Amino acid sequence: MPSQNLSKKAYLLLFLGIFCIGWSAIFVKLSGAPAITTGFYRFFFCFIGIIPIWIYKKISIPDTKTLLFIALGAFAFVADMALWNIAIFTTSASIATLLANNAAIFVGLGAMIIFQQKLSKTYWVGLSIAILGILMVVIKDVINSPAIGLGHFMAIGGAFFYAIYLMFTQKIREKLDTINFMGWSLVFCVFFAFLLCLQQDIKMLNFPTHTWLYFIALGLICHLTGWLSINYSLGHLPASIVSPALLLQPIFTTIFSYLFLNESLRIEQIIGGATVIAGIYLINKGK
Repeated sequence: MPSQNLSKKAYLLLFLGIFCIGWSAIFVKLSGAPAITTGFYRFFFCFIGIIPIWIYKKISIPDTKTLLFIALGAFAFVADMALWNIAIFTTSASIATLLANNAAIFVGLGAMIIFQQKLSKTYWVGLSIAILGILMVVIKDVINSPAIGLGHFMAIGGAFFYAIYLMFTQKIREKLDTINFMGWSLVFCVFFAFLLCLQQDIKMLNFPTHTWLYFIALGLICHLTGWLSINYSLGHLPASIVSPALLLQPIFTTIFSYLFLNESLRIEQIIGGATVIAGIYLINKGK
């Protein structure tokens, strides 16, 4: 296939992937199920969906050290998903998604503290702008409604755990192809999410049909189709294009939440959200 056609396909799949993950918070809220249960079934149905692809691509068994890092990353991913899903019900789909997309902040700080990497001036400018935007989004709710404010901090906590997931799995992904990495990661995600549901004694069965359909949509549309499409584009487009494009997710979610959940944002949240996105763009550029 000519490189021009490959490039067009990569751009189309990047847009498709971002469009798919943009629905995640909407499906979580519309499911009406407990937040942690919703996270479990997202992993479970994605795992069911990837099995035939995984078998076709040939399952390879990583070494023990690699499996350990995948497991640790999966544990952090489950924590991220649990906090983000709870935040969606506590705040709004759009705000929870915006705040949960701040993992780049923690990845940069983690690289500096753990790996002693020097961060550029662009990163620090972006960090300052992103923090200013976050304060604009959350400060009124933190003061006037502590419960909603707690939801905001849960979403930020989700971003922290997603950053841990990225740091644990970054080097591993150089050793494994996308399907094998995703398959093994899902094995551990399903396991840890199931244990979390048991520990919290959360309802896991006897849901209405529409709830099961949202679970399936989360697993097959948002997680499997969304992230496989994005991972494909990462293999054919520079990260300098993919990383900023991923900032479209909270924008898509905001539009969908307005149309399907009747959620709206205050003016300072819109300005703050745009400020956060600008800050994250600079952080990605400066890493």
